[in-house]
Amino acid sequence: MKKFAANYVISDSGELLKNGIVVAEDDGSVLEYIDTDGQLQEIARLEFRNGIILGGFTFVKIREATPLHDFDSRFSSLILPEISGMKEISILKWLDICKKIPTLFPDMIITEIMRGITDILCTDCGFRKENTPGIYLLTGSDLIVLKLTMNCRLKRIL
Repeated sequence: MKKFAANYVISDSGELLKNGIVVAEDDGSVLEYIDTDGQLQEIARLEFRNGIILGGFTFVKIREATPLHDFDSRFSSLILPEISGMKEISILKWLDICKKIPTLFPDMIITEIMRGITDILCTDCGFRKENTPGIYLLTGSDLIVLKLTMNCRLKRIL
């Protein structure tokens, strides 16, 4: 079992946990997300990383698209061309899509962008989000104002 903490952790539900902890199996399967209410304390074998930690996932196409959401068409127009014809979307491709959103929506914070894309993929585009083994660290984002930058990178840490 491994334990990781970071400036922020994004849980499976998309919740942003300040100074959160992820507990994972040795293969990277997430066992638990721990909300420290921003008050991180030392725990045996806890590794701290600067950035944002996410558990691994992929999106798998399960049905044809059925547009239901009433998102701003500019938001959807950035996502739909990126996924056209795709049957699976990796966490890396998902981040590439996320990084394009701030160009038209500079006021959106990281979790708003991530939830918006996930909602469109799962509700409108016929994908299902599936958790996969792997713990990832998102670096290069602005952690002060919680904004994505074009310098954001995902690194698998487990």
